[in-house]
Amino acid sequence: MERRYQVFLSSTYRDLEKERQEVIQALLELDCIPAGMELFPAVSYDQWTLIKEVIDLSDYYVVVLGGKYGSVTEEGISYTEKEFDYAVARDMQILGFVPDDPNKLTKDKIELDPAVRKKLDAFQQKVMARPIKKYRGPDDLGAVVSRALNTAIRKHPQEGWVRARFAMTSDVEKEIAELREQLAEAEVARLKSGKTTDEDTSVFKQGESPLKLGFHVVSNNYGNKTDIKLESLLTWDEVLREIGPKMIDEATEQELQERLALHLLFRADWDEASEQHRDEVKVIPNSKPLIFIDEWERVIVQLRAIGLIDKGQKRRQVRDSNTYFRLTDKGDRHLVRLLAERNDQETLFST
Repeated sequence: MERRYQVFLSSTYRDLEKERQEVIQALLELDCIPAGMELFPAVSYDQWTLIKEVIDLSDYYVVVLGGKYGSVTEEGISYTEKEFDYAVARDMQILGFVPDDPNKLTKDKIELDPAVRKKLDAFQQKVMARPIKKYRGPDDLGAVVSRALNTAIRKHPQEGWVRARFAMTSDVEKEIAELREQLAEAEVARLKSGKTTDEDTSVFKQGESPLKLGFHVVSNNYGNKTDIKLESLLTWDEVLREIGPKMIDEATEQELQERLALHLLFRADWDEASEQHRDEVKVIPNSKPLIFIDEWERVIVQLRAIGLIDKGQKRRQVRDSNTYFRLTDKGDRHLVRLLAERNDQETLFST
């Protein structure tokens, strides 16, 4: 599913106007949605309210520092610093960029007032307390931001935005809703009966029942974007064999998605895909397979419906926003039956 990320660009404006243009151009080449002061519409309510709303809708936060502190709010803090503090409070993915050699900044681009300079130094220390990248000038900044954002998207993917036509279809949404309803009814019945043994799940597809899952192989190599959509035919037991071992001690949803997507690529139905696509997949740089969100939800709901997995139960840090899944006792037993090696030979000696 094609996904675009919104990136909030924070910096002083007049002294870094050319730098901002280079960053915005780099974001557009990465198919990202830039959001910054110069892109804000004229509105009737206060500026800070608008800024917060745009930051809330953004997936990544980029802050570029120069030699100016910038325009200040009524509290005496610059808008750039206030935006940074707000992004930190929201625990966003923050990418900071500072000049490689501040001494090379021209006189018109540095703070001369000692009091304002003191505020700027304190703000710079806050930004530089986090991982940052340095840039030599406007022409260099675009490439530096592009590389850093590529890494952030790969290591810390966010929710992003998708086109309406790629969103979940009404049929799939209905199917998932029905499965969830059946799962809830089964859970209520189990609690009312007081039973602790495995419930009868024969009404649901499972085991060697076939299913077809859609996925795509994507790559965004410095603006050269590739997106190839494919399908794989497998069984529910095959799904459990692939992702089940990771859930023995609980696993994040992202880990499970990546594991299953790799298997889907291995099992791709190349008979229905063109030879050109097959050759493209082999040579795509920095590519990765991704399972479509609606397909992934089908998998999770079905595995829960047949009693093989459940949500993780371990206590974790408050900052950990990942969704975890674990094998149920039934799921653990079934996985052992699927993966354990059997001794099919008769023993040589008997007692």
